[in-house]
Amino acid sequence: MHITEGIITGVPAAAYTAAGLGLMAVGAGRMTRFVEGHPEHKPLLSMGGAFIFFVSLVPIPAFTGTCSHPCGSPLAGILLGPWIGIALTGLSLLLQAAFFAHGGFSTWGANIVTLGVGGAFFGWLAYRIGRSLGLSIRAAAAAGGLVGDVATYAIAGLSLSTVLSNSPNPQYSWSGYLTAIYTAYLPTQGPIAIGEMVVTGLAIHYIHQRRPEVLESLGVIRARPKIAGAAALLLLAALPLALVPLKAHAAFLGMDEAVNEKLAENAGAAPRVPYLDTESWGDLWNFLLLGAGAACGFIIGRRWHLLFGEKSPGKKSADP
Repeated sequence: MHITEGIITGVPAAAYTAAGLGLMAVGAGRMTRFVEGHPEHKPLLSMGGAFIFFVSLVPIPAFTGTCSHPCGSPLAGILLGPWIGIALTGLSLLLQAAFFAHGGFSTWGANIVTLGVGGAFFGWLAYRIGRSLGLSIRAAAAAGGLVGDVATYAIAGLSLSTVLSNSPNPQYSWSGYLTAIYTAYLPTQGPIAIGEMVVTGLAIHYIHQRRPEVLESLGVIRARPKIAGAAALLLLAALPLALVPLKAHAAFLGMDEAVNEKLAENAGAAPRVPYLDTESWGDLWNFLLLGAGAACGFIIGRRWHLLFGEKSPGKKSADP
């Protein structure tokens, strides 16, 4: 979830930025210890960051004539831990604000709280609770993907409602803004959350089939259930076709433009033009998007064997 540049200003923006820096500091420390303890898994950090960066950047058309996007951070949080997931989210958001005009520098901290804490932490927490309740790897990971995605937009709604209800000319009360935002988000993000649930569950499921020792070394699992594989990540590419009828791209607006910016303007907290407004540069934005996709695809493809390589011989266990 990207809160647009300029909607959050002043003391709230400073507080969110301080919180984001604090979260990044803790996450950076966890990454350092991760590299020291698991040097063979260091490439997974770049793979996780590339996954969050690209997945949360690609717009998916939805039923309401708007576009939204998956989070990616729940899967990273489950694999690498919530603190590393939050830190990778912060780095991704910084690059997106700098080169793609998604989110902004003044709302960077707020976006870390929504996409990082909401996605990575709550996704990881839901997975852990699911496993403690006896759910299978796939079911627990699916719960993590769903909860992480929903929590991201729930926290974004809380943040926006608080800011807009204290704007110069608020149209609604805090609860009124919360209702309006959630009502707008639900038909758009609901199907995408279900898609992220399926993708996250199948991805962890497939990794466990192919490379269970990787999940064990990362602390994702403590037992090795019997599991069947699936081409999970291909569902992400097919998700737009499954969710909506085909329409012209120009007919769709992002959630920021259709909901957040409109509510903010009516409340007297109009968003500002991003510091680097690449979307106004025409085909350059498409070039950057394609370049980012190619770079992320190369990184993920180059490190694919770390998670999806040949199944190690002699790995046999029973599903709980």
